[in-house]
Amino acid sequence: MIGIAWRILRRSPGTLLGAFIMITVGTALLAAFAIVQDSISRTTAPVERYAAADVVASGQAGVFTPEAVEEAGALTGVAEAVPELSFPALVLGADGAPPADWQDTARFGHGWSSAGLTPFTLLEGRAPGASDEVVLDAESAAEAGAGVGDRVDVEVAGTVRGHRLVGIAEAEAGPAEYQRTLFFTDRRAAELADRGEGRVDAIGLRLEPGADPGAVAAALDEHLRTALAGDVDSPSGVPAYRVGAGAERGEMERALPDHRASAQAMAMLIWIVAFMAVAVIGGALITSVRSRAAQFALLRAVGATPGQVRLLCLAEAFLLSVAGVVAGALSGMLLARLLLEGFRAIGVVSPVLRVHYGPGALLLAGAIALIVGQAAAWFAARAALRIRPAEVLAGQAAVPVTRGRRRAGRITGVLLLAAAGVLQALGMAGLVPAMLRGAYGMIASGLVIVGLGLLGSWAIHAAARAARPALSRLAPVTGHLAAANVGFHHRRYAGAAVPIAVGTAIAGWALAGLPLFALGNSQDVAERFAADQVLRTPIVRDAHTGLGEPVRERLEEAAGVSAAVGLRELWAHADPVGSGGSGAPEVTRGTIVTGQAGALLDLGEVKGDLASVDAGRGVALGADYAGQAGIGLNDEVEVRTAGASRPTVLPVVALFGRDQGGGEGIVVASEALRGAPQGWYDYILVGEEEAGRAAEAASAAVADRGTASAEDPEEFLRAYVQERQGAIDNLGTLATAMVGGFLVIASVNALALSAADRRSELASIRRIGVTGPRLSRMVSWEMALTVVPAWLLGGLATGWMAAAMAGGDLGAALWAYPAAVLLAFGATGLAAALLGALAATRSALRAADAR
Repeated sequence: MIGIAWRILRRSPGTLLGAFIMITVGTALLAAFAIVQDSISRTTAPVERYAAADVVASGQAGVFTPEAVEEAGALTGVAEAVPELSFPALVLGADGAPPADWQDTARFGHGWSSAGLTPFTLLEGRAPGASDEVVLDAESAAEAGAGVGDRVDVEVAGTVRGHRLVGIAEAEAGPAEYQRTLFFTDRRAAELADRGEGRVDAIGLRLEPGADPGAVAAALDEHLRTALAGDVDSPSGVPAYRVGAGAERGEMERALPDHRASAQAMAMLIWIVAFMAVAVIGGALITSVRSRAAQFALLRAVGATPGQVRLLCLAEAFLLSVAGVVAGALSGMLLARLLLEGFRAIGVVSPVLRVHYGPGALLLAGAIALIVGQAAAWFAARAALRIRPAEVLAGQAAVPVTRGRRRAGRITGVLLLAAAGVLQALGMAGLVPAMLRGAYGMIASGLVIVGLGLLGSWAIHAAARAARPALSRLAPVTGHLAAANVGFHHRRYAGAAVPIAVGTAIAGWALAGLPLFALGNSQDVAERFAADQVLRTPIVRDAHTGLGEPVRERLEEAAGVSAAVGLRELWAHADPVGSGGSGAPEVTRGTIVTGQAGALLDLGEVKGDLASVDAGRGVALGADYAGQAGIGLNDEVEVRTAGASRPTVLPVVALFGRDQGGGEGIVVASEALRGAPQGWYDYILVGEEEAGRAAEAASAAVADRGTASAEDPEEFLRAYVQERQGAIDNLGTLATAMVGGFLVIASVNALALSAADRRSELASIRRIGVTGPRLSRMVSWEMALTVVPAWLLGGLATGWMAAAMAGGDLGAALWAYPAAVLLAFGATGLAAALLGALAATRSALRAADAR
């Protein structure tokens, strides 16, 4: 059968060449994404700030207590434990603006005692000795155009203060490439960071000669885990701190984006592409089988068994897959490099990310492609075995389909698309079961692919029937023939059209999902604010740089202000006392408040007393969150928050309705928490006693210089949506859109090349008097009747998914709908199909004339 398959491949290149293109594109995408995922997993941030520390523990703000630092220094093999504070600090220029690249290059303030972790040495001047003195690294001083003795403005936590530059320092290993450094006195750094109780953000260990860094790191990790008895991990399992030695120390510095989520997204994309490839390659192979129905009919007529026909289809797919894997692997290596270079150029990935060509990624892509090819061939074999030799040889339909079966396919396709939209909407709202939270996107994409596969043939048939009267009037010969041909052979055309619909839908879905996710996130935040003004700082590396308590205090003391409330969000959960954690619901988003939260937070229907929360006498739980654990009013719970050294026992004094299904389930005052780090606010809410006074106070509290901003609720929502959209790690989104784009181009090329196998059909039409130019116009109309309906079907699927993700808000769905991109997809696909089909038709006509 291998020999027969090889001869068939040589004699029928058109539709099989289309399948080869699909396999090559699928392998290239698989290889590229596997290489990118492997490169992300292997790339670590360079060690700069912690070059002189052998082992480092680093985490969220204020995670380590003084006792933890002292006990770390007492571990076996440790010569010295150096605590470090690390907080955003910006040196402003003479015009009051931050440096142009301040959101790309990390800028941290530290206490001078931690300079030895790098180590830094003074090039000029001296160490800071007073609260208004600062030492800058040489790059920061050059950016500000300042020298020793000059005054520089430094923004920390939303407040701009003047400092005297008393020294310029540089790392012994040379200037740091990915971060800038400011040093204050230790006391001043502690005041500015405001972690509380002497807490610090990192611990650097210098080891005794001969000590094993790995063993010490393991011992430190175990010690810190014990010390953080009140800590909670994030829902993805990320703890509040990390411990590392060797190359891992670079990640501890937090100067570069963390792409672990991107690596997971790329891994999921590999399986989405694999599933998509089964459907697409299977469609191409089935199209090939249907176009060669006479061949298979003759094989069956001369005695070929079902097993032999099945083996023939598998052999064809194997030969195509082997050739496609070789071509696709080489193309994938080039594509991976282009992807990473392009992503670096637009700032989507870390600048230290480099492509890594490992055999594992290529072998994985090749193995998946071969398995996909065989799985797709199985579907093609089923189509071949359904061919009835007598009917085909008599000129009837190769695989007749009953009306009931067609109706069932359409209904199933619609139901699958509906299920995909519902699943995606539930996932974005955080309402899917925990076991599906990491996979609901992949499941929804599978439902879209299968649903469009079932609807593609019907869409083309319906479009051909609807367009036939108009085309018959517009082009009586070529239009009429094209509509009749596409309508009669719509299932053959569907093999290439369905991938166009799938590619359009997948790309549109990904591009619409990003702004809708940002909008939903921003609306969830804004809906809880009942304030007249919202103060905030920009989002850098997916986190607010933060506002300090001095800003809130200035607002609270301002005339005409009724309340000023500081809010910060972190992971938390509440266990019923005595449950041992068995009754605790999942980790939720906790809102830590300072001030009269009851006045400026809109928590929906509230049962109980929010004033007791403001006073620190209890905790408020979301009604859904509390219901999941059977917690009621006045019950005592153990509240755990990220970075806490011990849980805090508090009574439940209020239950509130607006908790996003338990996703934002805890509100507690900062002063009520024991053993928990303090921190800067993500937002400060301001209420007013007289109209306009909140805006005046906010403007006075936020300096004209610096990065903090004050907005009314409407301005806040508009600006925050854009900022959230820019802050989201959209590597997976762009990669998914590229999958759709490549799929559309590959599909139209396969569709165009299939014209090469129509030599006898075109020759027969010519014999009844249709000229070559008319045949070319007929084929052009056929391409339009195939590509345009498929593109419209993909666009409609995108619209449905966007509406579902927007929760039925058609205005939001239209706002997020990527009309320009999808229009470009359709126009490019149609142009490519027309040009390719015309070239293939002319070639087929020349070959027919030569015979």
